[in-house]
Amino acid sequence: MLYPGCDYAGTIKVVDIGIPTSQLEQLTSRVIERDDVARLAPQRQPDSHKGTYGKTMIVAGSLYYPGAAVLATSAAGRVGAGLVTLATARSVLALTANRGPETTLLPLPEAQLGTLGRVSAEELLKQIEDYHALLIGPGLAQEEPTLEFLKHLLGLEANPRSPRVGFRVKSLDSAAPAEKEPGRDVNLPPTVIDADGLNLLAKIEHWPEYLPHQRFVLTPHPGEMKRLLDVEALEADILQVAVDAAARWGQVVVLKGATTIIAHPDGRSMVHALGNPALATAGTGDVLSGAIAGLLAQGLTLFDAAVLGVGLHGAAGAMVAESYGSAGALASDLLPYLPRALKALKQPEGNKPAGKAENR
Repeated sequence: MLYPGCDYAGTIKVVDIGIPTSQLEQLTSRVIERDDVARLAPQRQPDSHKGTYGKTMIVAGSLYYPGAAVLATSAAGRVGAGLVTLATARSVLALTANRGPETTLLPLPEAQLGTLGRVSAEELLKQIEDYHALLIGPGLAQEEPTLEFLKHLLGLEANPRSPRVGFRVKSLDSAAPAEKEPGRDVNLPPTVIDADGLNLLAKIEHWPEYLPHQRFVLTPHPGEMKRLLDVEALEADILQVAVDAAARWGQVVVLKGATTIIAHPDGRSMVHALGNPALATAGTGDVLSGAIAGLLAQGLTLFDAAVLGVGLHGAAGAMVAESYGSAGALASDLLPYLPRALKALKQPEGNKPAGKAENR
């Protein structure tokens, strides 16, 4: 399952050797199968409207990386979120002109040109109440004011041992009251932290101790994982690395790579082991984090949204590789294939289009 060993493995066949089902059910690590992804796909009702499928807020983009914001917001919409809002510095908006016209905008005040700061977080906190999912990080860059933005948004400034962060899992039924944790005055929906959001988080001393447990999906690639763990190199067994980190941090962890691990704080893990060089290009991680946020907005749990997001991302990547080959595809090529991957999940196994790779 793990590289470089995958390169030396032949055809893998799973056969019944008589292990009782009761024993198999005790296993905490599984390979993502097509059925795992299909059962998680949100159902669409004929009498639904955009509010039925949730509102996603995406904080992304900077003067250096405006395209990350476009990719993440587009992905959230492509997996079915009812409404997607891009929150970014005012001067960055003009650089995201190729975003879909469906994306709504929240221009944020700037600490300096193209850079978010504490005042940006204050404005975002005023607007976040009605949203069902939040993504922080793609293309934010790592300026010092942006670090202050993240600290203020998460309540990790000044005296972090007096927690200021409150999180909620908000029902898509607008009549249902938001649940608040007592004694905390910052109210955020289920949140994905990706890319520069993770790099900034790694700069905050003792950050795992101060974030409320099971409120985040963290989506590092190996380099970001090393910064979060403050290590020079990761252990070879990346499955155990992800599982240990999820348990220690109390958050869902998606350790991205040719083999991607999704780990839950309770010890469960899922493995997506379909390496695809067509995805080895800038921006594919932004697509993944946007997809996970869009699924969170539709009411999936943190772990289920991560599993479905990784599965759809992999299936869309397989379709892109079939169309373009293993080189030359762009992250934006994934976007139109995300809804096609969702559609394929609803087809009986025998009726899948020939040659369209799905999930292991």
